[in-house]
Amino acid sequence: MRRNRNRAPQRTLSLEEIRHELTELGDEARDLIEDAKTEHRDLDDDEDERIGEISDRLAELRGLETKAVEKQARLRSLVDGGSFEAGHPGADPNAYEGRHLLSTRGTSDRDIVLRNLEADVKHKVITEAEAGTVESLMRGDEGSTATRYAKIAGDPLYRSAFTKLYRDPVNGHREFTGPEVEAFRAAQALSRAMNEGTGSQGGYLVPLSLDPHIILTSGGSVNPIRAIAKNVTITGQAWRGVSSAGVTAEWTPEAQEMADASPTIANPVIPVHKADAFIPFSWEVEQDSSALLDELRTLLVDGIEQLTATAFATGTGTNQPRGVITALVAAGAPYIVTPGVAETLAASDVYALQGALPSRFQPNAQWTGNLSTIGRVRQFETANGATVFPELANGVLLGRKFNEMSTLDGFDPAVTDTTNVVLIYGDWSNYVVVNRIGTTLEIIPQLFGANRRPTGQRGAVMYTRIGGDVVNNNGFRALNIATTA
Repeated sequence: MRRNRNRAPQRTLSLEEIRHELTELGDEARDLIEDAKTEHRDLDDDEDERIGEISDRLAELRGLETKAVEKQARLRSLVDGGSFEAGHPGADPNAYEGRHLLSTRGTSDRDIVLRNLEADVKHKVITEAEAGTVESLMRGDEGSTATRYAKIAGDPLYRSAFTKLYRDPVNGHREFTGPEVEAFRAAQALSRAMNEGTGSQGGYLVPLSLDPHIILTSGGSVNPIRAIAKNVTITGQAWRGVSSAGVTAEWTPEAQEMADASPTIANPVIPVHKADAFIPFSWEVEQDSSALLDELRTLLVDGIEQLTATAFATGTGTNQPRGVITALVAAGAPYIVTPGVAETLAASDVYALQGALPSRFQPNAQWTGNLSTIGRVRQFETANGATVFPELANGVLLGRKFNEMSTLDGFDPAVTDTTNVVLIYGDWSNYVVVNRIGTTLEIIPQLFGANRRPTGQRGAVMYTRIGGDVVNNNGFRALNIATTA
């Protein structure tokens, strides 16, 4: 007599699910052990029992992983060998390009990315804000290069493989597990696809948790532009937008022909430019540091942020982003406002600058100025000795947010300078920061000194591509105080 005849078959875990559980359990075991070490104690009975359960499950999962990888390899060999009949998806070897045959069965790329992000936030690999950046990158973009990038570059297996190669550029690949090899190959294929038309490139795709476009933070310079400007992410060589001064509507009486309200359409194109940073590090640092990648992340990202802080303000637009000051000064009046009294900054100039911005841009307008300018404005007093702008102590000026921006000018009447842009007031959605995903890192295995002998150092070179420019000058007004000494 047959039993369990109507019992539903147990669902087979996908390769992605197996790997995800392996990562989760491994992290849980490490956390238990690290907690005990930190507290200078042995594992208690419950923890010891849990470690045993995890060990048993890990062994079981590794067996399942091996079988799944072997099955995947067999399926791929069938695809490569053309063993499927015409009309079946397998008849086209490219039908499965960019997808794991087993690991994504019944699961979208977006779902996989979201699971990885949740795990990374839980284990503090990235912050919730950084995870939110990735989600916004994918929003409404299922199946696109951006979503595929987030899936492959955010794969914990690729991060693990990348770490091994980073620590040992010559032999690190020999330590790859089978799944890490698959993840690494997928990342290399994606990197080649994203760099088509941009010339050959070496190096390795940076894992999602190290990409400066995801994690750009810095305390070295006060650079609010990336935060308050319009940020777009691309996978090509330039961003192409549409801008207009707007449509003029009208009132018309009955049965009268309408006027032509066709707007003048501009098609701004903002190219991305290469930014790079190089860090040498000694063999001793490599051996002694338990979080070398985290330290590398902090240093390289900070270097890129310092570079863009200046470029977004005063960049020339040639081989670097075009800065907001550069664009407005080149355009001249009415976008550049001069003070009521030459070579001075008065409270009346602040009111005049705000009033010069067209009404349509006022609701979203914000101020920017450097610390010395903030200090000057806070010292303005009435005839009775009252502070003119007391709200500036709370980061607000005339009802609008004030952002400290260290790359803006101060001014010194004793120095001759025709360009001293001390305050900018405007709707910053009219400045576009263009981020090209797919940052690359190269490891130089050996550095040499002046006598061409080894120095006992390696080098890390990170390069990425960033653009920026004003797309509508009318959305800004800048106060320029020229000085003649």
